[in-house]
Amino acid sequence: MQTAVAIQLDMPKTVAEAWLASLRAELRLGMTEHWYDDRYRTVPEGLRSKRILDDFPALAGHKRTIAAVQAALNSAA
Repeated sequence: MQTAVAIQLDMPKTVAEAWLASLRAELRLGMTEHWYDDRYRTVPEGLRSKRILDDFPALAGHKRTIAAVQAALNSAA
C-alpha cells in the first residue's frame, strides 16, 4: 500500500526558478538516457514517455515536482 508524503518548502522566487530549471534539465537528461534503450525500442513514441516514467519513479517524481514548483511560481506572480 502506498502512502502519500506531503512536503512544504518556502524559498525565494529566484531560488525556486533556478531549482525549476535544474529539475527540468535533470528530467530531460534522464528521459534522453532511457529513450533509445533496447527495452523501449518497440514501445510507440507516443507511449514511451509514460512507460519510462512508470519504470523510473525518480523521474516521475521530477515531473511531479516540476509541475508543483511551476504552479507555485504562477500563483506567486
